[in-house]
Amino acid sequence: MEKVPESFTFTVGKLDAGMAILLGERAHLIEFPSVLLPPGATTGSIVSIAVHQNHEEEKRREEDFWLLQEDILKEFGVVKPSNPDLQLRHVTQTSVTLEWPSIQLSTAKLRSLDIYRNGERLASIPSPLTNTSTKLSGLQTDEEYTFQLILRTTAGTFPSNIIRVRTHTMTNTSGISVCFGNVQDSVLLENTKMALREMKAKWSDKIQIDTTHFICTTPAVTTNGAQATGNSAGAPGVEYQRALQLSIPVLYPDWVIACYTEKRSVFAIYYYPSTN
Repeated sequence: MEKVPESFTFTVGKLDAGMAILLGERAHLIEFPSVLLPPGATTGSIVSIAVHQNHEEEKRREEDFWLLQEDILKEFGVVKPSNPDLQLRHVTQTSVTLEWPSIQLSTAKLRSLDIYRNGERLASIPSPLTNTSTKLSGLQTDEEYTFQLILRTTAGTFPSNIIRVRTHTMTNTSGISVCFGNVQDSVLLENTKMALREMKAKWSDKIQIDTTHFICTTPAVTTNGAQATGNSAGAPGVEYQRALQLSIPVLYPDWVIACYTEKRSVFAIYYYPSTN
């Protein structure tokens, strides 16, 4: 059997700024919103107020509350950001190129993505949501280093695996990575590629993040390349211009041949196109 709500009687003592002062039979005084008074009630009116606990509403709101908590947990607490997977892409005598898959943030927001060298913060990765590689230069020859990415998000901090790498010695030429421009002598071009294969070095026709040298005999674009890009055959090629912008050394093929012959990385100063 449902309990009958208990009723209390009050006299309206004063109406002021949306509030009513109610006086009880035992000198109780309470403030009560005047909007809840019966129509026509004014100072001196006698009103009865009944109160009871609404168990059904309590149960409904409690169920809604826990449903909301479950939704929040599923949305933000189950799938968290992934730790970056740092990988070694390339190493030379003085530089290391690192790469990683695109960072996965789930529902979190990115705060920063930093690269650490030997346990100390080196720099922030620019455009971290789209950038997936970095080249670190100015390293010591034949020196061991450790590298790590630290991903900071609104959901916490997520460190990557630690990469341990030793830079090459001057006699290790496998780190050479050249981009070929216009080499007019086809025999010289093939000999240069053969030397690179023997040194276990690599080459491409496009400048990449790990490109160490640009090899050509003339800055001019090839005839076929000029037709493809709509440029003049005597104009500098696109990759040549990129090499200059990125401060990549532009050398004659003879430099590669010299490295192969000497079995070491030779000084490049004598192999620049402007040097006789």
